[in-house]
Amino acid sequence: MMWVVWRQQRSIVVAFFAAAVVFAIWLIITGQHEQSLWNQYLGAPCKGGFGATSSDSHFCEGLQNVVNAGSHNDYADTIIGAIFAPLLGLILGVNAVAREIEQKTNRLAWTQSGSRSKWLASKYLTSVATIVVISAPLCLVLSWWVRASHDAPRIVPKAFPVSGFVEIGYGVFCFVLAVAVGLLVRRAGWSLAVCIILFGGLFLSFADQVRPHLVTPSVMTVQANEIEAGSTSGFYPSGGAPSNSWVLYQGFEPVTAKGVPSQVLIDKSERAMAICEEKRVQGSYCAHHLHLRSVAVYIPDSRFWTMQLLEGGFYFVLAALLAGFSFLGIRRTKA
Repeated sequence: MMWVVWRQQRSIVVAFFAAAVVFAIWLIITGQHEQSLWNQYLGAPCKGGFGATSSDSHFCEGLQNVVNAGSHNDYADTIIGAIFAPLLGLILGVNAVAREIEQKTNRLAWTQSGSRSKWLASKYLTSVATIVVISAPLCLVLSWWVRASHDAPRIVPKAFPVSGFVEIGYGVFCFVLAVAVGLLVRRAGWSLAVCIILFGGLFLSFADQVRPHLVTPSVMTVQANEIEAGSTSGFYPSGGAPSNSWVLYQGFEPVTAKGVPSQVLIDKSERAMAICEEKRVQGSYCAHHLHLRSVAVYIPDSRFWTMQLLEGGFYFVLAALLAGFSFLGIRRTKA
């Protein structure tokens, strides 16, 4: 039975394997190019735009334009990397059950000596192994590419799905989801459409509503210095969240506040600051007068793997529950 399942999905596996190889080669080539440009721009004499002298300013501006031009494909690469494993899982899942039921090829397997559960188990084993074998090496390349291209810190929402191994969880969940939906809808096209909507809604909702709360964020006080000269003044903040962290929000909180300030408290303090600054020149007066301090709430890079494990675990647990539903439902599915 395993051999039959493999032959049914062989063309899909070959196509996605070839696509993964081509995409990985593209990421390696572009990643090395961008890494070389960034190393040059961050080194002397430009030092990322902060160490250039007046004589080097023209050269550094030109180099910065080259760096920006080299990253014009990064957004598309990130999207492709994020949808690769989920799309593989969806197509394998739709092909495994919905297409067989639609074409009635499942009747032969269900009337042979093997049980329906064994038939479905062979689908699961072959397809999940395929997703892992194809996606795991691509995840390694994508994680390297995120660092090499300086696209974004790996913990921020833009890069998080293509850093680490959480994408394997997306792929496995999408496969199990497509199998479960296929048992109910029994049409390949409609099953694929329903699964895309369901996974898209879950993915966006989890990223926006759940991921920021997977771990306890950190709080950093932002120091500020004001320099006044005549009628002009300068306001210079320093400190704040590390550059490779995910800043959730920032603003003002009472100096007596402890722990992680809520967004409600931040918004209330911001309104008080806005009212005060409408009456006075912006500067440090309002913060001192209202007994407020500037803070940044962020998740440090050190929590990256914890978040990867928690989010990946969520999708694997959900996949296990759907798999249990599928094994129960297939007994009641009409041939």
